[in-house]
Amino acid sequence: MNNQTTWKYIFQLKAAINWVESVFLLLSDQWIRELLGEKPLVNSEYSHLFLVLVFVIGIGYWWVGQDIDRNHGIVKLGIIAQSSVFAVLAYHTFANKLHPFYLIPGVIDLTFAIIFVLFLNSYARSKPALE
Repeated sequence: MNNQTTWKYIFQLKAAINWVESVFLLLSDQWIRELLGEKPLVNSEYSHLFLVLVFVIGIGYWWVGQDIDRNHGIVKLGIIAQSSVFAVLAYHTFANKLHPFYLIPGVIDLTFAIIFVLFLNSYARSKPALE
């Protein structure tokens, strides 16, 4: 998958997912927790901080989509961040500290982390070593 337009749209899609997901959860987390029978957050400021960072990382993905020949450090950081989000959510889900519903964004993040690894690998193979 070396088509630059395809990669552009993949990064833009992930940016949009981050933005929608962060705003949606920021506005509806309390309602979702009530619906799932979960306790409300004691320190919601940590959740808000996390969701703002998700939004900001979405800006980074948008930048990558605007010029996929650059900003590969953002892609690497995104791979680490998305894998970490999945690991934390999976741990808390399997430890019965978090409703499985909250693992869905983690699975989405892990999927995109894998896709981004494929991007970096395909990009490295498509460029001459001395460039």
